[in-house]
Amino acid sequence: MSSAGYIKKRNMLKEWLRYHFFEKKLNSFPGVFLLIAIAVCVGYLNKTSGYTSGLAVAGIFGVILLVIVVFRYPFFGLYFIIIYSTLPALLSRMLSNSFPIAFGNVTDIMTILLFASIITRPTEHKQENQKFWKNPITMTFIILLGYYFLEAMNPSMQSILGWVSFVRGYLLIFLTFYILYRLLDSWKKFRYFIVFNIVLTSLLAIYACKQQWFGVADFEWRWVTASPRRYALLMQGGLLRKWSTLGDPATAGILFSSTALQCIILFVRVKGNAIKALLSLALLFNLMAYAYSGTRTATLMIVGGIAFYCVATIYESRTLLFLILATGAFLFLLFGPYSPPAITRIRTTFQGTKDKSAAIRDINRHKIQPYLYKHPIGGGIFTCGAEGPKYNPGHFLEDFQPDSGYTKVLAEQGMIGLLILLVTYFMIMNHGLNNFYRLKNPDLINHSMALLAMLFSLMLGQYSQIAIGPYPQICSYLGTLVLLIKLPELDNHQTTS
Repeated sequence: MSSAGYIKKRNMLKEWLRYHFFEKKLNSFPGVFLLIAIAVCVGYLNKTSGYTSGLAVAGIFGVILLVIVVFRYPFFGLYFIIIYSTLPALLSRMLSNSFPIAFGNVTDIMTILLFASIITRPTEHKQENQKFWKNPITMTFIILLGYYFLEAMNPSMQSILGWVSFVRGYLLIFLTFYILYRLLDSWKKFRYFIVFNIVLTSLLAIYACKQQWFGVADFEWRWVTASPRRYALLMQGGLLRKWSTLGDPATAGILFSSTALQCIILFVRVKGNAIKALLSLALLFNLMAYAYSGTRTATLMIVGGIAFYCVATIYESRTLLFLILATGAFLFLLFGPYSPPAITRIRTTFQGTKDKSAAIRDINRHKIQPYLYKHPIGGGIFTCGAEGPKYNPGHFLEDFQPDSGYTKVLAEQGMIGLLILLVTYFMIMNHGLNNFYRLKNPDLINHSMALLAMLFSLMLGQYSQIAIGPYPQICSYLGTLVLLIKLPELDNHQTTS
């Protein structure tokens, strides 16, 4: 057979597959026949080999179909990843006894598939790709990555496996950043992304409220009581801290508070009764869910985010009125007569060293200060916290619990690493504010201000928790960075259109 004939047949097969899978979406005779064949195969295997074989076959075909859809519709892949990233902890609690699977790895695999889908698609925007690599925010990512590679030679680090795991996670975050940069190329897509995240977080908040009002599910209670230490951490002052579908109450509280802050600012700034009503509903559930999580860092984030908003928009007359109302609400929350466990937990945020856990954290930090003075590049990546015993047993920092994103960076990467991170955050906020103050489109101004305040609150939350990193919060964080990069061109397009 000639090569021309081979190419022709191959193209015919490709067109046939594209027609039935993508255009008809299996709504054709071959598609129906394939589905019937799969059903018969699964039924036969269930009958002869048990249900696991049938599920395995169905799973294989489901995975193949999912891969095809992701390559065909990358936006579906993006929002599938965001939705699924809220479920691994829930699936693990539900199915850990039946299916001991690392459900979190699915998010990583899907991110790589979506990245492959993006880079294999033809693009006519070479200048956009050049802008991606030349803007200050991307450069901060690259600088941090370079420092992480230098950390591989840290002599205090006993195992390279922890470093590999950390860098792998960082590269996946960078891939997600690039994916969002390529896909979110218009204000319409950005708006959908913003609204989608608010709606998704509000649904998670409703589930957290369900846990508070009607109790947790049986499988969740088994997870809580499986470890005495976990039970002691979750039960605080008569409040069982709620976590929704996420990994822990701190992750949930930070997510809910950052979304609540975004809703507060949008409620103050946007016009339209219908939009305000929907924002009020989302705000109500997110505030309640954050309170039920018992995450004191989340309280600090809301207060700090509101303060940032007031300073950034002090030139607006409505800011003064908002500041007065917010201060009144804050004082009522602190000194009001209503004191259920969730409110009492919020009030302990401002007790400082009077709180026992805060005092213990300060003592632990003072203990490692002499070590950090002698190690300007830190003890090595993943040498403290939950990862310390796993990757670096016997290390000086193995049992040190940083309880702070900044303290963890200081302990593992030293004063040099912390300085680079702080400069990175400064460059991000400086770039974002410079672009914000040049905006002319009101809609873009409102949303970008809300996202900037959310970004600042997450950086503030790093003081007492690891606020930037866990899914699905990291997707909102990276999407905000992309928006800050593209603000000038989005504003020009919106103003001229």
